[in-house]
Amino acid sequence: MSAKRATLVTVAALFTFILVAAGIGSVGAGNNEFMSKDGYGVHSSMH
Repeated sequence: MSAKRATLVTVAALFTFILVAAGIGSVGAGNNEFMSKDGYGVHSSMH
C-alpha cells in the first residue's frame, strides 16, 4: 500500500514539475530567448 502511494506521489510530483517547467519556459520565452532554448537554464536560473 505504501509503495503504491509513494509511486503516485512521485508521478504527481514529476507531472507537476513538467507543467511548471513548461509554463515557465513559455512565459520566459517572451522575456529571454535563452530560457526557451535551454530548459535546464530556466531551472538553474530560478536558484
